[in-house]
Amino acid sequence: MNAVKGTNRLIRDDMRLYLGIFSSIALMLAVVYLAIGFIFDVSYATQLFGPMYGGICTFAIGGIITLFPVAIGMGSTRIQFMKSFYMNSVWMVAGTMVILHVAYFLIHLLQEKGIVGVTLYQPGMLYSNEYHFLSYLWIDLMCGFLVLGISVFPTVCWMRLGMRNFFIMFFGVGLVITLIVVFADFGEWMKWFASVNMMTLFTVLGCIGGALLLSTYPMMKNAPLTMKSKKD
Repeated sequence: MNAVKGTNRLIRDDMRLYLGIFSSIALMLAVVYLAIGFIFDVSYATQLFGPMYGGICTFAIGGIITLFPVAIGMGSTRIQFMKSFYMNSVWMVAGTMVILHVAYFLIHLLQEKGIVGVTLYQPGMLYSNEYHFLSYLWIDLMCGFLVLGISVFPTVCWMRLGMRNFFIMFFGVGLVITLIVVFADFGEWMKWFASVNMMTLFTVLGCIGGALLLSTYPMMKNAPLTMKSKKD
């Protein structure tokens, strides 16, 4: 097995592991929600997307921190690793969202037939209160890519900058965001939020997540195999 195939298999197996674990957690939660609604004959609202987004985040961070030095040790190059990691990250997001929305669809059918009264919150509800499978799936995909991007980007920054410099950057960005929030006109923000097309907004957020993900490519081309020490 050459280095490229070995790297692909290493990351793919890790992706399947995280996908299986967090999908199982989400599906078990769905069964519990349905059992509570059916046995006690109650109607209530809850969410199911937490474990899936958590799985994307865990795979993103764990893949960079743990698999990167292993892949390089197997003879892979940094560029090969990142290409394989990007490809499997896309499959991770797609896989989790398809499984999640199959569960959504089945629960929606049960709800429509009056068997259970469980309502699952979804980001797509900000777009339309009426259930639309493809629209809701697209919005969750965009949210998944956003979560992926904001998980990978800080992890790579930490690897390249070290803990001290990373936290200096983190608090600097946090200060800027805080000042914007303090001095912003929330009335204007709310008007803008109410008037914007939610499908467009979520698509832009997904593109931002993708841009954050791809921006790690030049940073990882000469990245060290381990994170810098606390003193760096």
